[in-house]
Amino acid sequence: MIEWIKNLELEFVIIFGLLAILVLVSIVVLIKTQRTLNLIGKRALILKEDLIQRDGHNYFEVMVANTSYVNVEAAAIGLIYKKKLMPLKEETTIILARDSFKLSIPLEAFRSYVIGSETKVKKAKVYVEDSLGRRSLRKIKNSLFMLRKILKAELKAKRIEEKKIRFENGNYRFGERVALVITVIFSPITRLFRAMKLGLNRRLKAREIRLELKQKELDHQKMLREIAEEERGEEDRAKLEKRLMEEKKKANVEARMAALKRKEEARALAEEVKKTEEELRLAEAEAMLHTPSETVENEDDYSPEQEQKPIQEKTDETTIEGSDDSETKVIEEVKVPAKKKKSTPKKQENQSEETHENEEKEVA
Repeated sequence: MIEWIKNLELEFVIIFGLLAILVLVSIVVLIKTQRTLNLIGKRALILKEDLIQRDGHNYFEVMVANTSYVNVEAAAIGLIYKKKLMPLKEETTIILARDSFKLSIPLEAFRSYVIGSETKVKKAKVYVEDSLGRRSLRKIKNSLFMLRKILKAELKAKRIEEKKIRFENGNYRFGERVALVITVIFSPITRLFRAMKLGLNRRLKAREIRLELKQKELDHQKMLREIAEEERGEEDRAKLEKRLMEEKKKANVEARMAALKRKEEARALAEEVKKTEEELRLAEAEAMLHTPSETVENEDDYSPEQEQKPIQEKTDETTIEGSDDSETKVIEEVKVPAKKKKSTPKKQENQSEETHENEEKEVA
């Protein structure tokens, strides 16, 4: 078979493949059309059963949904219990297309209608019947579960009440008498275990209280330590700020004292410079008086730079020891008399001429 397929030519393979695709497409189209026809033409009714609670009361609710695109008439809605039909609504109800209808019954009424005074409930179904007599069924689950739960609680309460009445009248059953004898025999042991259990519970509770108080005390101590550390940190910060302020003030005072000292040194230096200038002037004046001829000859060679050399050398030595402010001040003070010295040769010439004329007058 496989060899036969392998030996087929390419044209036959293409034809068979197209036929397979055509068959698949036709099957899908048929399924879709059938579903569409069912939705449009088939009058399908879907049933749903729920247990709803409103205002503290339970209700058994049946919902009938019309999934088709045409209106459907619901001829009857009811229950099937123990192979018996129990109609809930026998009136004809028209359910519009793509719409639903709900029927709610209180759970107590549902119980009295289905089981009456019985204490057991069996399986039940809900049905809806259309105008053609077709029925849709669905099992009841939620409402029957709640109903069984209610019946079980009622039976338990009833048994407890009957037992209480029997104990009051002294009508004990065999099992109850045996249980009473066993409880009387083992009552000391049960009391002992109860006392041990209660004592252990008390000790555990006391231990929990002690641990809780201890934890609170530890938290309180921790909080106090944190507060003390914060206060200590603030005090250290205040001390540090105070010390920094004092150091800053001390530094400012020292800076002012140093500035005053530099000013005094600059003033002293300026006075010394003035004294040296006066001494130089006196020396030059005396030299001019004793050697008038030499001064006249050396007038052409005179320059103020030669006179400023010793002054500049002295000022350079003193200003190196002082600060930048004193240097600028000393240089300004030195430059002022240096400018004045430019006019000293003329004055010396005039003085020398006057002294020379006086000497000639005296000789004559």
